[in-house]
Amino acid sequence: MRNKLFSILALFLSLNIFAQYDVDINKEKKISGKERREENQRKREELGGCKFIPFHEYSVGMKFYFPKDEFKLKYDSYFEDYYGVTQIKKNKFQKQKIGYKDLAGKVFEIVKIEERKPEYFEDTYVTLKQVDSTFTIEHKTRTSRAFHKSQWEKIEGDDYVYVLPDALYTGEIDSFKEKYLNKEFYSKFLVNGKRFKKVKIIEVGAGKENEPIRVIVVNENGDKEQIDFCTCGTNVSSVYLFSNSMNNFFTTENPKNNYKGKDENWELICERKIKIGFTEDELRFSWGNPNKINETTVSGKQHQQFVYSDQYVYVENGIVISFQSSK
Repeated sequence: MRNKLFSILALFLSLNIFAQYDVDINKEKKISGKERREENQRKREELGGCKFIPFHEYSVGMKFYFPKDEFKLKYDSYFEDYYGVTQIKKNKFQKQKIGYKDLAGKVFEIVKIEERKPEYFEDTYVTLKQVDSTFTIEHKTRTSRAFHKSQWEKIEGDDYVYVLPDALYTGEIDSFKEKYLNKEFYSKFLVNGKRFKKVKIIEVGAGKENEPIRVIVVNENGDKEQIDFCTCGTNVSSVYLFSNSMNNFFTTENPKNNYKGKDENWELICERKIKIGFTEDELRFSWGNPNKINETTVSGKQHQQFVYSDQYVYVENGIVISFQSSK
């Protein structure tokens, strides 16, 4: 017992000795991936006025809309891998093949969620009934909701978000419409060739998969444009949660308030254009942050190559001196 106490004391003292060398300015600032996910979720919920619901918390009564995807309708895509219908034919249960046309443009409501264990694994079955109809479909996840919950709690970021394929959560659309219809914003996307201008949301409806909200906006000149995005992100795949978020397309603050460049360059920036003579700040204002920056120093001058996908912009001492496309 005595030897064990000496060992513990020696270990404690050694840790204190080593700790004096553990210096890191970022040590107190580090946050976990889970904390970052929860903060992003909070911001999305605040923005959209709706609660993000992970799959393992889906409940009876939730409604989903299947958008009219013209491509899938044209080629009559079939959904037997995603949804099924069991019906009685000649006193036997048979599987009916579901086409996209059977679901497109219709609203379905969850009427039952249950776990079944037909073979080795417990599967989750979600039963949805078309609103104002007896037509019922069923989705099988091949894993239990307990498994989905454990993965959701274990994985640090937004990497694990299970969804009902091709379906849009109507609660997200309805919440946005109630909160933002007829409200004004500044657009970060082009409306008749210009952005960063004031627009008004005049219509709200269903978008497409992973972009459940579709809005039509009008600017002060009467030009209209439509854009699809998400807010709280319920039933939106994790791959798209960030890129499709509303704050990538709208802002309540006039972007020009943060612009410190020349007035004659502002309209070019609003058209997503650049020119030789732009400052680095003006370049970033117009095209955003580059994918990569390559740097060299020649004769005391700093040369930078800003890489934007297939576009290359050359900056010398903070000023754009040339640009080219790799196409």
